[in-house]
Amino acid sequence: MLTVAVLLTVFNRKEKTLECLESCYRQIDGLKADGKYDASIFMVDDGCTDGTSEAVKESFPQTRIIRSEGGLYWNRGMRLAWEEAAKEDFDFYLLVNDDTTLLDGALATLLYNSEFLRHRAIVVGTTANSSGTITYGGRTKGNRLVQPDPAIPVSCHMFNGNLVLVPKYAYQQVGNLSPVYHHSFGDYDYGVRAHKKGITIVVAPGILANCDRNPGPEVWRNAAYPLKVRAAYLNSPKGRPFHEQFVFDTRLKGVFYAIGHGVSVRFKMLFPKKV
Repeated sequence: MLTVAVLLTVFNRKEKTLECLESCYRQIDGLKADGKYDASIFMVDDGCTDGTSEAVKESFPQTRIIRSEGGLYWNRGMRLAWEEAAKEDFDFYLLVNDDTTLLDGALATLLYNSEFLRHRAIVVGTTANSSGTITYGGRTKGNRLVQPDPAIPVSCHMFNGNLVLVPKYAYQQVGNLSPVYHHSFGDYDYGVRAHKKGITIVVAPGILANCDRNPGPEVWRNAAYPLKVRAAYLNSPKGRPFHEQFVFDTRLKGVFYAIGHGVSVRFKMLFPKKV
C-alpha cells in the first residue's frame, strides 16, 4: 500500500480549515476503501487564537497537529509539517492550502496522473473560484497561470502551493521547502529548484479544487495606503522582503534579472495603483 502525507499550515481560519479537512478526509476514505493507498494529515497550528486546533481535534481527531508559537507563516509552517512527515518516509507529500476545498475525485486524479508518469513527476492541481475563474495552479517561467487540459497533463515551470502532489522520488532530489522564505516564494522556488534538477512538473487535467483569490492589489502597491504603510508591508514576512525576493529572482532568471526586478518592485511601491 502506498502512503500519502497531506501537509497543511493554518492560522485563524477555523471554518475554512474545517472545510478543507472535510474534503480531504472524504477522499482519503475513498482511497483507503480501494486498498491501494493510505494517507495521514499533518497540520501545523501557527499560533492560532480562534480555536482551530480544538475544532480539528473534535471533528478530525486522527489529524496529526504540530503546534507552533506563531511567526512561521506559510512557507516555514509547511516546511515544519513536511519535516515531521518525512520522518516516516511517505511515498507522496501532498501540499494543501487551508482555504482550498478539494472537489470530488481530486486526490484520485493527482495520484492517477502520478502513476501514469511512473511516480517521478510533481503533479499540480488547478483551483478556481465560485464563478469558475482559475485562481491558482501551475505557472510558466513568466508567472502566467497554465490552463489545464480537460484530459491530459500539461507541463509547467513552477506552481502555487494550494494543491501539489510531490512523489518521494522528487522529494529525494529536491528536499524540503527552502528555509530562506517566510511566507511567499517557497512554492514557486520549489518548482524552480525541481526544474533545475530535471524533475518533470505537470498540471493535472481539469479543475480539482475551489479557492478564491484575495481581492484587489497587495497593500504594498495599493494607493489607498500611505507610503509608510506600503513600505512596511513590502518588507514584512507577508510582503516581498528584499533578501527573499532577490534569492528567488536569482534562482529563477539570474542576478541581473534579480537586480532589475528589485528596482521595479520598489518603483511600484513608490508609485502604486489607484483602486
